[in-house]
Amino acid sequence: MVDNAGPGTGLPVDVHVLMWRVDGSVLLCRGAESDSPWQLPWSELGSGEPAIEAVLRIADETLSVMTMATHVWLAHVAHHRSVGGGERLGLFFRLTHWSGIPTPGTDPRVSRLQWHHLNTLPESLAALDREALARWQDNDVYSELGWNPQRLCAVPRLRAISGVRASS
Repeated sequence: MVDNAGPGTGLPVDVHVLMWRVDGSVLLCRGAESDSPWQLPWSELGSGEPAIEAVLRIADETLSVMTMATHVWLAHVAHHRSVGGGERLGLFFRLTHWSGIPTPGTDPRVSRLQWHHLNTLPESLAALDREALARWQDNDVYSELGWNPQRLCAVPRLRAISGVRASS
């Protein structure tokens, strides 16, 4: 279990790993249960653990691949609220190079890994990951998901204004 209650940690932080191939596919993982959603590989950030170190840990423990910090790039940040109201911060990092063939590692939450093309993502993909992937493709580095729906009603009006891009 990872301790997220360290000094200075206001929000639980999740670190997600985005592995993308030039054919347009991304690596997703799934648990052993048949109804478990597809997700980007992820883990909670441990107290005192730098985010890049978490990415290297996830690559090793969850995906059985090796990479170096120089091949880790921040792709997206999501400040989100779950259905139950819990608030979290998601850091999505892209691996630009890795060695090895991704296979399930020692993370007990992951039993399957599979490449999925960005144009045909599975229906059961976690909403946060779907949003982060869409934002990443649009070069949008920040999003908020699950907040006050009244705030979201302004987004369609903003999209109608030439040159203005909404980020909520």
